[in-house]
Amino acid sequence: MEYIAVLLPSVSIGIIFWLILRWIFRGDRTERSVQARSEADAERWYEQLKERDGEDLPFGDPGPRRPGPER
Repeated sequence: MEYIAVLLPSVSIGIIFWLILRWIFRGDRTERSVQARSEADAERWYEQLKERDGEDLPFGDPGPRRPGPER
């Protein structure tokens, strides 16, 4: 019985830690899949817009890139 009393706090903390990490990783996986679906939907919408309106860019010509701060 003494062994259980000694090991129970460590095992409990380990289980709580595992549950928290599992929750974080599942949230991250869900967020990545939602973002991928959103980007695919936006790209599909943009391609449909280009087919409908031709090659005119609806948001203006991006032109040459301006130099920005170095990263």
